[in-house]
Amino acid sequence: MRARRVTTLLVASAALLACAAIFDEPDGESGVARAVAAFPGGPNFVLECRFSHRNNDDPIVYPGRPGLSHNHTFLGNVATDAATTPFSLLGGKSSCDFDADSSAYWAPTLYLGRRAILPLEVFVYYVRRTSAPVKPFPAGLTMIAGNAMAMRPEALKLAAWSCGEPGVGPFSATIPACAGKRILQLRITFPNCWDGARLDSSDHKRHMAYSSGGTCPASHPVALPTLVLVLLYPETPLSAQVASGRFGLHADFMNGWDQVMLASLVAGLN
Repeated sequence: MRARRVTTLLVASAALLACAAIFDEPDGESGVARAVAAFPGGPNFVLECRFSHRNNDDPIVYPGRPGLSHNHTFLGNVATDAATTPFSLLGGKSSCDFDADSSAYWAPTLYLGRRAILPLEVFVYYVRRTSAPVKPFPAGLTMIAGNAMAMRPEALKLAAWSCGEPGVGPFSATIPACAGKRILQLRITFPNCWDGARLDSSDHKRHMAYSSGGTCPASHPVALPTLVLVLLYPETPLSAQVASGRFGLHADFMNGWDQVMLASLVAGLN
C-alpha cells in the first residue's frame, strides 16, 4: 500500500495539534473552537487524489438512473457510475494515493461556457474536530454536503471558494478573481456527527449533522472524522460556474474504505 504519505501526515498533524494539550484545557470547548479555527482544524490525515472521470450520474441521488444528474467530477474510485453502491466500490482501483481507500468522492463539474475545467489536484482531509474521540465511518455510509439547489450563498465554513494554498482565505460564495496566477480553490466540508443507525436518509443528509463547539448534538451522538474536500483548479475567469448553478456548491461521499485500515488511521486521530 502507498501508506507512507498518509502515515507521515497523520503523525505530523497529530503532533502539531496535540501540543499545548488543546483538548485538556479547563475551558475544553473554547480550546476545541480555537483548534477548528486553524485549517484543517484538528489532528488529521490526508489523501492526494487526481481527477478520475466525469459524467451525468449520481449514485446517491439517482441510483440506477444514468444520465439524470447534472455533470459531476469524480475522484477516488475510477468505476463510479449510476449503478455504484458502497459495497461495489470495495477493492476497486482509485485515483487517490492510498490503496486501502476505494471510496467515491464527487462534486459538480466546473464550467467556463461549455468547456469543463478539471481540477489540477484534490486533497481529501479526515480531521478530528470533536472533543470526544472519533469513530471510523461505518461500512456502507453515504452522505452529501452542501445544497445543489441553493439560490443564495451557503455558509462559508461549509462551502466556499478562495485563492492559493488550502485553508487560506479570504473565502467567498462565488468564484473570486485570483491575482498573480494563483490557483482557484473549492473547499467543501461534510457533517461529522452520525445518528448511529442509518447509513443514508431520504434527503441523504438527515442521518448526519455538524458538531458545534466540538460537541455532537444528542440526536446524532456518534462523532466521526470531518471529511473536507479541497479541489484545486487552474486560474479561472469569474464567469465560470459549477454545473449545479452559481450557489449550488456541494459534494458527495460513498464509503469504500478497507474498514480495518480506516479504523487504524482514525484511532491515530484520538
